[in-house]
Amino acid sequence: MTFDQSDLNPKKKSLGILRKATKTKERSPDLTGQLKLQRHTMETIAKQFEETDGDDIVCCLAGWSNHDGNGPYLTIELSPKYVRREYRPDQRSNLSFIFNDHEEV
Repeated sequence: MTFDQSDLNPKKKSLGILRKATKTKERSPDLTGQLKLQRHTMETIAKQFEETDGDDIVCCLAGWSNHDGNGPYLTIELSPKYVRREYRPDQRSNLSFIFNDHEEV
């Protein structure tokens, strides 16, 4: 089994906030805000674009209702869509190679 240093250092999430906007026109947004996009999130999304060679990919959004001195707001998180990695057992930790040449008794 390989040891991944990133397991000890959880990555920061790409978080932002949305607050109620002042509508100046009928088509103005109801909410506005900013998102702090982390490099690892962008790199994963870019990799997914390269792997699919498509014009768009699906990302995940999550939101939490909050309130502070400036009023209510939504905390939002952008994350890449989870893609299951193929499991490949590490031969050094897999004991099957010891027993492959032996018959069952």
